[in-house]
Amino acid sequence: MIQLRQSTRTIRALSRFAPCSSFVRYASSKPSTSQLAEFTSTLKYESIPPAVISRTKELFLDYICCSLAGKGYTSLAAMEKFAKVNGPSSGPCEVIAPGDGASKTSGPYFASLLNAAAGHIVEQDDLHMASVVHPATVVFPAALAAAQDLGSSGKDFLLASVAGYEAACRIGEMLGKEHYRIFHTTGTAGTLGAAAAVAKLLNLSPEQTLSAYGTAGTQAAGLWEFATDAAMSKQVHTAHAASTGLMSAYTAKDGLLGANDILLGKRGLAKGTAFGDESPELLMQGAGKEWKMTETSFKYWASCRHTHPSADALLAVLTKNNIATSDIKSITAKVYRAALDVLVPAQQGRTVHESKFSMGFVLATMAKKRSALLNDFQESDLADQELRELQKKVEMVHDEGIESEYPRRWVGHVFVETKDGKVYDERVDAVKGDPDNTLSREEIMEKGRSLAAYGGSVLSGDRLEKLFADVWALDEKKSLEGLVH
Repeated sequence: MIQLRQSTRTIRALSRFAPCSSFVRYASSKPSTSQLAEFTSTLKYESIPPAVISRTKELFLDYICCSLAGKGYTSLAAMEKFAKVNGPSSGPCEVIAPGDGASKTSGPYFASLLNAAAGHIVEQDDLHMASVVHPATVVFPAALAAAQDLGSSGKDFLLASVAGYEAACRIGEMLGKEHYRIFHTTGTAGTLGAAAAVAKLLNLSPEQTLSAYGTAGTQAAGLWEFATDAAMSKQVHTAHAASTGLMSAYTAKDGLLGANDILLGKRGLAKGTAFGDESPELLMQGAGKEWKMTETSFKYWASCRHTHPSADALLAVLTKNNIATSDIKSITAKVYRAALDVLVPAQQGRTVHESKFSMGFVLATMAKKRSALLNDFQESDLADQELRELQKKVEMVHDEGIESEYPRRWVGHVFVETKDGKVYDERVDAVKGDPDNTLSREEIMEKGRSLAAYGGSVLSGDRLEKLFADVWALDEKKSLEGLVH
């Protein structure tokens, strides 16, 4: 029976993956999981614009440094203990931010799991706005682990990472805003993005890649309920996505069959989790012409990305009008609905991590310190009564105009009323770090130095600068062995 199923499926594959003018086909035919599998599995390094390759290096370096900053956190330490008990004591793959006494290497599964968790802890990893996905912390850990396991070249790794971003972000866009109300899209779409990257490194055929997608998609997960209780599940989402995506690709290589249309099938991911808000046409729109890497934002502030537009707008209005913190009577932030969905449950700011999801606490921090960087969120700040009083003065209000632009643009519009009765406002359409207001390489490296220092990493000084140089030269490297440590 098994042999019969495989033969039948192979016959179906001949028509599904027949040679064609792919970009025309994507635009003119009904979108499907198989189209995405064909696109990512047949993508060539030479077809990727140099600007996309350059941005891939920059986002990868940003991700590594975000991971270094996660060292020692409770959630990561718990996963390290799990890996120690259940995984190999060492292996070909680097663990980027091992705790004191923990192994610096592991097998690909546990390395991807730990590195994906580490990259999502301090809330400074990248964001693709239109999909509401943090692609770096799911795609890069899986791709790095597989590349080090397989002895892949730097070019292989860069190509695989581009494929992973394309898959994760396109799927996230297709799933839509209603999906994101309940599901953490980084955990769901990210699982398939990780599978796409690893499938590319394994040189899987379109048919095998389709199976990898099917296996990854049936396990895609991540619920926002954790935000209600200041739970640590957010890092579990990324850890699961990267390691599950990797497992899905490795098992597809060895014959494990996945569903044919896990994304858009009658009982697939969109049908089960998008609540009728899916947009199938976005799955392949612009494939091979529009690149998700160059649409991705760096995160400058160390808080939830939904707070950044308001934080930038508040900083602008306070600076331009020379408003002292003591003069503030109230702060009103106009926002889109997703910001309310994510931030309202965390409005108390009970822990350092939760305070980064509290609009009140973030804007209070910005008002007092004129900054919201890593060192601006400490345990001592939670007990700061001035911050807590400012926090009470912040209100979020839903705005239909801002809603109409989300998620393509994340707009901030803040109104500050002073104690003398005057009202000042400022609107921000592109926050610092967005593609239209991006970070320079020097700013990326300076952010990286700060992240590494925050995590107490052994990477500092010359060793950290060597890592920077190695990442800028990734396309020249024959192997990624020992890239980090």
